[in-house]
Amino acid sequence: MERAVLIRSAGFTMIEILVSLTIVSIAVLALGGFGISSMSNGQISRERLTAVHLAEQVLEHWQHDANDRAPLIDTGTCVLTDATSAPAYPVTTTCTPSTGVGISYTLVVNQAQATGPLPSNLSAYQSLPQPTGYLNTPMTRLVTVSWSHKGVTRSIFLTHIAKPRI
Repeated sequence: MERAVLIRSAGFTMIEILVSLTIVSIAVLALGGFGISSMSNGQISRERLTAVHLAEQVLEHWQHDANDRAPLIDTGTCVLTDATSAPAYPVTTTCTPSTGVGISYTLVVNQAQATGPLPSNLSAYQSLPQPTGYLNTPMTRLVTVSWSHKGVTRSIFLTHIAKPRI
């Protein structure tokens, strides 16, 4: 009686190779998608940081203006200068910063009397002398910065409550 001797050569079968290639391909595609998503989120973060920086610059300039006026914003470079006359609020400007991400931002600067919930202790505001015909209430300054990223409009809002100047 003869015995059939099965000899198996060392190596992988075609099916094993195809299965392992499929698994490796899926893993590489997932990592590639993660990398692209990370780069896109990084770009959005840089845009948001630039927008916040612009809004902070406007509020800082406004706070230190001797005439209590919102600054003028250059439409080309977003450079701030002192206003020569009182603006009619809201003021809207579109500009592209010379540094940063190189996209256009729309800044809306507005001021109104504070009407929302205020701190319970307004003694600092109430102790100021009241000029004739002038309500001595805090002013709310709002700077809105909007931009578009891949067809999606994004915005940030910075609010500052300032005591009125006399």
